[in-house]
Amino acid sequence: MTNVKAEVRALLDRLPDDCTYADVQRGIAVLMWPKPDAPVSQDEVKRRLREWLNTGLNGENDK
Repeated sequence: MTNVKAEVRALLDRLPDDCTYADVQRGIAVLMWPKPDAPVSQDEVKRRLREWLNTGLNGENDK
């Protein structure tokens, strides 16, 4: 199992200081995308994205 917090921290370190919430959302969506060595069904990806979006930023989409 991957260390989600570590992956997100690394993502934040790579993003520019003036990034938006949308930039962070896109980055996390890419992290959630199935890796070639760990296939995830399309339905599972949709479920994860839907869950994440529903519990995400409480309506905040950008800076």
